[in-house]
Amino acid sequence: MKILLIYFTGTYNTRYLTDKVEAEFVRRGHIVDRVEIDCETPVCDTAGYDLLGFGYPIYGFNSPLPFNRYTKKLTIRAGQKFFIYKNSGETLALNNASSRILLRRMQASGAVLAGEYHFVMPYNIHFAFEKDFVREILDYDNKLLRIMAYKLERGIVETLESNIFYDLAAAAVSIQKLGGPVNSFFYRVDETKCVKCGLCVKSCPEKNIRFEDGKVKFSHKCDMCMRCSFYCPQDAIHIGMLDGWRVNGDYGLAKLDREGPPAKPYITEESSGFYECYKKYFADIDAEYERLFGLNREPRELAPEELAEGRAI
Repeated sequence: MKILLIYFTGTYNTRYLTDKVEAEFVRRGHIVDRVEIDCETPVCDTAGYDLLGFGYPIYGFNSPLPFNRYTKKLTIRAGQKFFIYKNSGETLALNNASSRILLRRMQASGAVLAGEYHFVMPYNIHFAFEKDFVREILDYDNKLLRIMAYKLERGIVETLESNIFYDLAAAAVSIQKLGGPVNSFFYRVDETKCVKCGLCVKSCPEKNIRFEDGKVKFSHKCDMCMRCSFYCPQDAIHIGMLDGWRVNGDYGLAKLDREGPPAKPYITEESSGFYECYKKYFADIDAEYERLFGLNREPRELAPEELAEGRAI
């Protein structure tokens, strides 16, 4: 297949995930092109591709505004097959509603959904995940990635079920529409820490940050991706009303991925509170991975009746 991956990334979790999606498809013999979205990305030509992949981080149960703006400009032909690989820091069912805008647009164009998959990646706001937890998450992402590629190749469609209540709730908390521009009035830089490296200015996907009179200044086109505060080498950027949730520092995903899962499971039957949602999510991935590939982790061809018994993850 010839595949085009179109994605937006905030703190590069989706870029890292896209790297892995691309590598898996290339390993399987497919041709892969990719487009990363920012405010200056030209509209790409989707013609000639057997499969489109749309990737994005879930922001407050919604797809990011830069992603929505860009995909709205795309020309999609009837019959075009596409899949979605989105990610968030938790597996709450309300996240299932995040693709509703894209799905409506693609349906209106006559495109055909080939599958939707929800990966977990570590938080860039709220609180930092512990390294062992991130290692476990990446291990499950690798399993889900293999499941996804296997099913997309065979035309097995997985969906994430939403409903009118999820859709309305997600729409009600779509925090970026006003939250980013309003909150940006309260951003500030700690001048005692800032070394004027310019990383925030160069990396902002909305070109919302600038140097002016020797200081870092913010405009009001912020989409709350958190890239500036997350990667500031001096932890000098304060993010207004959300500053109590600020997370700073690269997780080093590639290194943790190479290390493999932790010696002891991070999520167990005793996990509770915030971590409760991961138990079923991880168990479902394990069950489907074993069903498709067996305990020896080697792929096996399933009989049609076995494939028919599959369930959405």
